[in-house]
This record gives sequence, C-alpha cells and structure tokens, in this order.
Amino acid sequence: FQLSLRRARQAVVSTQSTGSDVRHSVRNSMGTRPSIFIPEIAFEMLAKRQIGLLRDICLRVVDLSYDELANTITNTCSRHFERFDTMKHAVMSAGVALLGERLQPTREMVENLLAIEQSYINTNHPDFVYRYREVTDRFLGGGEGDGGATAGNTMVGRMNRASLVDTRERTSSGKEVDHQLTRREREEVMMIERLVCQYFTIIRKQLQDSIPKTIMHFMVSHLSKNLSSYLISELYTEDRFDELLRESESVKKKREGASRML
Repeated sequence: FQLSLRRARQAVVSTQSTGSDVRHSVRNSMGTRPSIFIPEIAFEMLAKRQIGLLRDICLRVVDLSYDELANTITNTCSRHFERFDTMKHAVMSAGVALLGERLQPTREMVENLLAIEQSYINTNHPDFVYRYREVTDRFLGGGEGDGGATAGNTMVGRMNRASLVDTRERTSSGKEVDHQLTRREREEVMMIERLVCQYFTIIRKQLQDSIPKTIMHFMVSHLSKNLSSYLISELYTEDRFDELLRESESVKKKREGASRML
C-alpha cells in the first residue's frame, strides 16, 4: 500500500498547479468584475483539483490489492490441494468469487473518502493552521497578534493585506491589458501554491492511513472471517464428494509407479 502511494505521490507532484494555473484560478473566481481581494474560493478550487488527482491512484491500489489477494488464494490452493485437482479448482473459484464480491464495495468506499475530502476544505485543520501561519508569516510578515485565531478565520484577512491595490491596468474602454505579473501578483501566486501544497500534503497523509485500513476491513478481514463458511455452503454437498475427492491423474500414476517398484 505505502509503496504504491509513494510512487503515486511523485506522479501527482509532477502535475501540480503552475503559477499560471493559480493566477487563472484567482481571476476566474473573481468573475468579470475586478476585485481588490484575493478570494478564498481560489484556494479551495485548486485544493479540490489536487485531491481529485488521487482518485485513479487510490483505486489502482485497490485493484492491486485485489490481484495480490487473488494470487495468494491461487498459490495456497496449489500447494495444499495438489492431490485433488478438482477440489483445488473448486476452492480457488469459490475464494476468488467471494473476494470479487468485495471489490466494488471497497472501490465505492475509497471514492467516498475522496469525495468527503473534496466536499469540504477544512482550513481549520490543526496541522494546516500551523503550516498556514508559517507560509503567511514568510510572505506577509509576523507580529500581527492573531492569538488563538484559526487559519479559516484569518486566511482572507491576512491575504487581503497583500492585495489592497489592484495593479491590473485597464484601457479607456474598460478592457484588461495583458502584462507580466507584478511583484504583488507573483507573491500571491507563490503563497497560494505553498498553501495548496501544504494542504495537499495533509490530505495525502490521511489517505495513506485510511486507504489501507479500508482495504483491510472491506476485503482482507471479510475474506478471512467468511471464507470457511462460504466454502462449506458452496462445496459441502454429498453429491459432490466423489467428484471433489477424485485424485488427479498425475497422483495416480505416481502411486502405480511406486507400487511396481515395491
């Protein structure tokens, strides 16, 4: 689990938002009217988009876990039921079928976990409050006496102090003129990038803990608790005893060879 997520993290980091993406998100969140404030919704939009990048990765981990469990069932049956070929295939089919019933519920739960994270960007998360103050103090300076204020309560106010002047030039007709980013705009972009990166790191760590637990609960634990009863219900019938206990041809030939040698 952890190895797959670590590899996936590298893929996500390489696709994180660029400065242009951040600036476009800020301007899009403002609408057609110019604004003298940086809207918090731009941060939420970018954070939700980064979290969405984890969906395929997490579902891939579920599929890899399913494949590994299916291989474990196959290998175990091959070792313990070598003598009875029919029983081996019957147990393998039943075990994989029971495992397959848990694949979709596990995928749905993983998607729900991601949807929960995207539904609400918690800027009051204890870890984010600490990291948020570090980032904003670096760009805006400290000593503001926030006291016990949370990141969610101070985000807009502290970012707005860096944005009281809108430096975008406009023509006499009211159309915006494209130009290079000003120093203030570059600082805004860098600050939002850092905040999104810090929040994404927190969510990634939470998923690194919750995704393996989800797989263990929905697939591994369910399989270990219910496999025996499932095999009994599927295979323990009198009309199948002779079929299941029929020895394979290779075992018969070995026995006949040993008898001739004796």
